Amino acid sequence: MFLMYADILFQQKVGKDMDILTYEIPENLNVKIGQLVKVKIRNAITHGIIWNIHNKKPAFKTSEISEIGSETPLISDKQISLMSWMAEYYFCSLHKLLKLFVPKRILKNKEIKPRKKIEKENFTNPSKQLTDKQKEIVEKIINSKENRFLIHGITGSGKTEIYCHLVKHYLDTGFQAAILVPEISLTPQTIDYFENFLGVKSAVIHSKLSEGERYTHWKNIRDKKVLLIIGSRSTVFAPFQNLGIIIMDEEHETSYKQDNSPRYETHKVIEKIQELSPDIKIIFGSATPSVETAEKLKNSTFSIKERIGNSVLPEVEITDMREEFHRRNFSIFSERLQEEIKKALSKKEQIILFLNRRGSASSVVCRDCGFRVECKDCELPMTYHSKTLGEPSLICHHCGKFSKPPVVCPNCKGPNVRFLGIGTQRIEEDALKMFPQAKVLRADKDTTSTKEGFKEIYKKFKNHEADILIGTQMIAKGLDLQKVNLVGVILADIGLNIPDYRTNERNFELLTQVAGRSGRASTTGKVIIQTYSPENLTLKYAQTHNYDDFFKYEITQRKLLNYPPFSSLARIIVQNPSFNSCKTLTKNLEDSLLKIVKELKTEDIVEITSYPAYISKLRGRFQYIILIKDKSNTDQIHKTLEKLEKKYIMDLNIKIDIDPLNTT
Repeated sequence: MFLMYADILFQQKVGKDMDILTYEIPENLNVKIGQLVKVKIRNAITHGIIWNIHNKKPAFKTSEISEIGSETPLISDKQISLMSWMAEYYFCSLHKLLKLFVPKRILKNKEIKPRKKIEKENFTNPSKQLTDKQKEIVEKIINSKENRFLIHGITGSGKTEIYCHLVKHYLDTGFQAAILVPEISLTPQTIDYFENFLGVKSAVIHSKLSEGERYTHWKNIRDKKVLLIIGSRSTVFAPFQNLGIIIMDEEHETSYKQDNSPRYETHKVIEKIQELSPDIKIIFGSATPSVETAEKLKNSTFSIKERIGNSVLPEVEITDMREEFHRRNFSIFSERLQEEIKKALSKKEQIILFLNRRGSASSVVCRDCGFRVECKDCELPMTYHSKTLGEPSLICHHCGKFSKPPVVCPNCKGPNVRFLGIGTQRIEEDALKMFPQAKVLRADKDTTSTKEGFKEIYKKFKNHEADILIGTQMIAKGLDLQKVNLVGVILADIGLNIPDYRTNERNFELLTQVAGRSGRASTTGKVIIQTYSPENLTLKYAQTHNYDDFFKYEITQRKLLNYPPFSSLARIIVQNPSFNSCKTLTKNLEDSLLKIVKELKTEDIVEITSYPAYISKLRGRFQYIILIKDKSNTDQIHKTLEKLEKKYIMDLNIKIDIDPLNTT
């Protein structure tokens, strides 16, 4: 009789570069791929997952599997295929991926007794009558042979109602449905709406769940005790049994990309899931779809250009802060914004004050003429760093050029050159001084660090326990606040000056989304955008809510510069506590990559460049970027990286980011 062997995957490294060890299967054990088993490693009993079963006798002596830890597999064949693809595509370890798919307590075979919890018994159905357009979209998606769609609907156009009716169809026919939201902050609102509409409890998945909560939800999904699953990007790794539909709301959001290893992109993972299970329907939804998604799904897009009911899109004003300065108004609030805040407070309406804080370094702007310091070679904004390089410096994060910051404006010779930077605390302090009668709430990393932090702030603001909500990106996304009729964007320039090919897209999305929080009831809302660059094209398109013209402009630029979706990218981040060591390691790695490209004879289609990272020093470590661009948009990046010496792939100072969301 042939001996059988099992390759076992562990939740941590078991050797220098090893995730998997091979064990002999005892004759009395009937094991399956995906099962949890107990094995010995250095005389200690350890839990692992059976990754593969075969009859190839290893060249080394093997121990036997001690016992089975779970009767049924913890991961399915399709999940194993997905993990294998992710490990190869994103150059990440299998043990890191395993943690995404199975909770720690289940991998350790530690059962958690469920706490007694009072379940909701009465659901209030918030369902609204579907418009003819909404009905048409629901019916076409359900009956279509196509399986991937984009719903492009302006803010307040009723996308959520469409999602609800689609999910109801799949739940009624016994399928599971997954709804993805970009931020944990949106989860409570989404859970309430869907549970009340559908009259069922949901399983919730996001990063701030306790181990006990994650364990319970995972088991409920696997045992089909719940059909409705709501959560952030990691929801896609849930143990679905018969998934019918995945809905990704606010699909343009950057939070669908994982920042640390494994640096997966949720869109790509969902597409792979659908490849493995072709009957699953995927719905992407947004008021401002990403350029890549809009281009890819241009033939299966549903557009909705009217808001539901009597609601209309808000009026958007652009306020030139240079004129405010010339009128000797040195406040962070323009006269127009002050006037509108007073008006809104007198009417007992609510106000959102938004700060676009993308990036930590300040912009360099002349307050007299609006001039921005740009790199002469790249014509991109240079960024001011006060201490990163030991003295005040300007850095071009595209080509790496350094220069000294100007004392006077190079354009108008005026002395009012400022390094613009502002925080939510400063806005809160100034708002309370200027409007002492107003009740103010602040939503940022400091005030929402706890699991229920944002939920409490949102609840208070929704119940009108405050008049003004101040915040960053988290308050721009998907919140439905009926009493908000004024949105003030304090300083748009911070976001406009980030040296990246996606900057225009990100700012248009963000400004359009935050504008959409205003006037969601029957009254017309107002948005005031404060800027030192009123002529900026992104602001002009956002002012008129004109996505179509913005898309035409942006897709033309992408094609001219050969950026995604017309090419593919990989970003390699090189870090080191020593600036010189960081630079040397970058140079050596870049030389190796160029050598491989030459060997593969792909010099004409694979472009490699290196430059200092936008944040040149992070947590005491200097950072350089190597950008690989595949101009043919085929698989040349992977073919190049697969030939790279293992010492670079395994180096903890080197991080490979496939399909990065930025190049800085």
